[in-house]
Amino acid sequence: MPVKDDLAPVVLFIYNRPKHTKQTLESLKKNKLSAETILYVFADGQKATATIEDKKNIKETRELIKTLTGFKQIVLTEKEKNDGLANSIILGVTDIINKHDKVIVLEDDLVVSPFFLDFMNEGLNIYRSTANIYSINGFMFPVKHKKNEVVLLPYTSTWGWATWKDKWKIFDPEMKGKEALLSNKKLASEFNLGSNNYIQMLKFKNNSWGIKWYYSVFMKKGLNIFPTRSLVTNIGFDGSGTNCEDNSPINASLSENKIEVKYIESIDPYFYKNYVNYFHQNKTRSLIKKTINYFKK
Repeated sequence: MPVKDDLAPVVLFIYNRPKHTKQTLESLKKNKLSAETILYVFADGQKATATIEDKKNIKETRELIKTLTGFKQIVLTEKEKNDGLANSIILGVTDIINKHDKVIVLEDDLVVSPFFLDFMNEGLNIYRSTANIYSINGFMFPVKHKKNEVVLLPYTSTWGWATWKDKWKIFDPEMKGKEALLSNKKLASEFNLGSNNYIQMLKFKNNSWGIKWYYSVFMKKGLNIFPTRSLVTNIGFDGSGTNCEDNSPINASLSENKIEVKYIESIDPYFYKNYVNYFHQNKTRSLIKKTINYFKK
């Protein structure tokens, strides 16, 4: 159990989805550690093309935060201009991590398990000094596993994650040197995941901070901690989000039990094989689109 005075702050990014945001907040408040956790909320400003309905939703979403209780402290930053999802996350994470040295990151369409904060804080504490571990992650695809509670993977996640200040420093938004990756077939193959061609995302200018974070960690040969049972589910696949289509999500049911974080030093070959095969076996066009959107998000 992490020391309460050493809990990581949670940074939540919101915009114009009051119904989604409410579910995210309600699930987060069910975590016992929420009462001892500082919550930073970044509310993006309205777009130039914002409709009357958009403006109404933006206001309603912000009002949820202004009446919110259940946390040690709540700090709301209301932006006048629209930074966009990628810039909002990059700027917000950098700001808070420079103040607290570590951070837990959520977006407004993520519902978390009551054990989410326990897992994230324990992971941050246990792996704080491990050089090649770059993030703690709460989401997991429905992949078969043995009795492992925690696994290492060479991939990152954008659905409920955490990192430290020294690790966030390697984040390279320009993806300098990506040409070397693009021209190396072996590395490019490793960068992809199953049947999903993430290497293609490096060839075009895009607004995906997620692929940039993955690239930054990959080039450092970094590993990341995951639970084998998901502590996060995404409720944003209803056409309401920036990068989420109106279709069924890639999802897994939330773990009903606490997941103990243990120190591990190597990748479990059994789980890794099943993880990669999960993407090979799901080759439909719909799944590929959703997986690409997973990184865009």
